[in-house]
Amino acid sequence: MYDYSLQDQRASDEGARTENLRKILARRGFRPSDELAVIRKALAMGASALGGGLVPAEIALECEMKTRRCFFVSTDAAGEVNGFIALLYLNAEGFTALMYGRFDPSNPDPAMLTGPDEPASAIYVWCLAGSTPQARRAVVRAVTESRRRAFPHIALFARPVSREGRMMTAALDAPGAGSAFLGWVPAS
Repeated sequence: MYDYSLQDQRASDEGARTENLRKILARRGFRPSDELAVIRKALAMGASALGGGLVPAEIALECEMKTRRCFFVSTDAAGEVNGFIALLYLNAEGFTALMYGRFDPSNPDPAMLTGPDEPASAIYVWCLAGSTPQARRAVVRAVTESRRRAFPHIALFARPVSREGRMMTAALDAPGAGSAFLGWVPAS
């Protein structure tokens, strides 16, 4: 007979981890966003900072609405978006798709993402961006602290495109970063 209390415990643990993630990011100036206008501004800033187009804001919003722990923004003193962190929490199907090259980060299938309290099989670091050196440092600090304190047990994957992204990815895979593997997803 299946013990449903174990499922409830895993959901409770994952909810606590998500709350811990939000607290860590809030201390670093990042808050979750499910506002389309804010996500648009963040992605426009990211495209400018990274030198290329990112996913449409509607796709980022869909992922945020599915996981409730996907899209986090920071703002400057004037209230303008100056940084963001986008994480995709992958379920077993998403992890398998990623490993076999069938995961499409430009249009993630919501069926491959976890719900808010579902344990993830992997996290795909979707995009990180900051518009100033200070904002980029805040992104790196927020993500590295989150890695060490909120999800050290989950395999983490990234495809860094900037110098800062490569440096941050190396820091996330440092010996004291946690026991989970950090994979470098090759560029297509």
